[in-house]
Amino acid sequence: MLEHSLVIIPTYNEALNAQMLLEKIFELYPEISVLVIDDNSPDKTYHIIEILKYKYPKLSLIKRDGKNGLGTAYVEGFKWALAKKFKYIVQMDCDFSHDPKDIKQLIETLKDKNADLVIGSRYFENNLKIQNWKIHRKILTVTASLMLRSFTGVKLMDLTGGFKCFNRLTLEKMNLDQIISKGFIFQFETNYRVHQLGLKIIEVPISFNQRILGNSKMSLEIILESVVIFFKLRF
Repeated sequence: MLEHSLVIIPTYNEALNAQMLLEKIFELYPEISVLVIDDNSPDKTYHIIEILKYKYPKLSLIKRDGKNGLGTAYVEGFKWALAKKFKYIVQMDCDFSHDPKDIKQLIETLKDKNADLVIGSRYFENNLKIQNWKIHRKILTVTASLMLRSFTGVKLMDLTGGFKCFNRLTLEKMNLDQIISKGFIFQFETNYRVHQLGLKIIEVPISFNQRILGNSKMSLEIILESVVIFFKLRF
């Protein structure tokens, strides 16, 4: 099953994390494929990936011209996955906030439960595996999820998490060219679009850890974009 699976990892200035993460993924799942999409990182993350490609034949890289946003990176990765005929497409962060050990759980749940989308939830079923999360980030994220559930009627606990697994048929139905988010609100938009299609979404609890190395990409600009995109989608 895992030989038909692809993990997509967007990167921007993740030189401190990229090699360790990829080595861990391939140690756990030598049969899985990984696509890194790098936005021309000033710290040359892409150079590390280029070197690792010689060691890991199932590792691929898309190097883009500049920082074009998380959402556009994933859309490009999804289109690449569809062109390559992958059946199961996982998305995850590069900063070790998502535990590679949970990749198999997402894929197996998607397959066993005949789901269209599986979300690795930070809050589902009283998940107590959240580590080292700064209180202001937790308040912001929990509040955002509560508001999104209230205003959209999407009954999911974690609407903004970035550790997910899609069935390829789900991506084919979504019309990727209609996705409008560039920043982190992309995570909500894809969940919302899958929900609007009436497809089956399942949440599973995951381990979540605040990044240790490197800097967060969250900014005021990203938060403002999230507000604007939400109202465009909802109304």
